[in-house]
Amino acid sequence: MLNPHTDPVEKPEATRRQMMAAALWPTARVSHLGVVAITVGLAAIPTAVTMARGNPTLSSPLILAFLVCGSALGWALEDPVADLFGSLPLSSPRRTLMRVLLASVVAALGLAIVLTLLASGPGVPLTWVDHFPEAAAAGAVALAVGASAVRRGERATGPIAVTAGPLSAVLVAALAFRFPRMLPTFNASPVHTRWWVLAIVACAVTAWSARDPGRR
Repeated sequence: MLNPHTDPVEKPEATRRQMMAAALWPTARVSHLGVVAITVGLAAIPTAVTMARGNPTLSSPLILAFLVCGSALGWALEDPVADLFGSLPLSSPRRTLMRVLLASVVAALGLAIVLTLLASGPGVPLTWVDHFPEAAAAGAVALAVGASAVRRGERATGPIAVTAGPLSAVLVAALAFRFPRMLPTFNASPVHTRWWVLAIVACAVTAWSARDPGRR
């Protein structure tokens, strides 16, 4: 008979944390982090070319870098070992969250490198902070599209998700010329913070779509 004072039962939450820690490295190996890094590197090319040409206008290349770095999170929705890990106690949403966090670290490092290069050269534009909401919106849309595709049974969802992120942001910015009081653009405006609204809605779609496949 167990004595609660001498034989403490391990709490389920502690066991879950141990399983997540044990699955961290195997998850990192299959999280397409290399592809995330390549995507971020490609996003930095326009900025590097603009710097090399001595062009002082870096706003457009910087916006592109932010959008693509955010959208690179879409690669995290691909789970090439879903069948193998599906038999483990670790749920599918938790594995997805781990892959997204790992991809976020790589994308953030890539964006930090781009900003460092700008700081060492012509200087970072004063409006660079304003592009974080746009990157968040593009990344959230990429995750929402990828998660929805995965729930429908698609496996190669990375290219679809990564493409959907920047295209959705460009679409919103284009529609903003028709509805300037409702939709944000890439320039500073009174409604620029509404990029966060798009990001929140897309995150909600992601959370719904990334539920355990056994739940409908």
